[in-house]
Amino acid sequence: MNRLLTPRVSRFLETARAGHLATADARGRPHVVPVVFVLDRGRIYTPIDGKPKGDPRKLRRIRNIAENPRVAFLVDHYEEDWTKLGFVLLQGTASILTSTSGALEPGEEDEYQRSKALLRKKYPQYEFVSLGGPDGLIICITPESCTTWGQLWA
Repeated sequence: MNRLLTPRVSRFLETARAGHLATADARGRPHVVPVVFVLDRGRIYTPIDGKPKGDPRKLRRIRNIAENPRVAFLVDHYEEDWTKLGFVLLQGTASILTSTSGALEPGEEDEYQRSKALLRKKYPQYEFVSLGGPDGLIICITPESCTTWGQLWA
């Protein structure tokens, strides 16, 4: 369990439906995309799903992580009543998990399969959309810092 994430922060992340993943290439050029995700054992998992995108390994976020594993991950809550605003900002490192057998480090297969099962449980849409894309890619974020602000409703 990642000690950075208090029970309140964990509940906020577990109940959120979407977040924003920020990556940067080797020269520091930023790129941000909205993503679905699950929190498990203090790590964030976000898949590359099977919607048509071309070669998933050429996606900017995948290329950026290969060049520069430093990432930021933001989950926020917005309401017109600004007393109810809140966010969690995680900064850390990302790696790419893949379903390709033999290419995984010892123990990664369990992590890959577990994250895939949790994503399917949280998002029923994965009954109809392939999870992990054709290469079975899932991004794993290991937080190194956590900043919160406002109301963290859960």
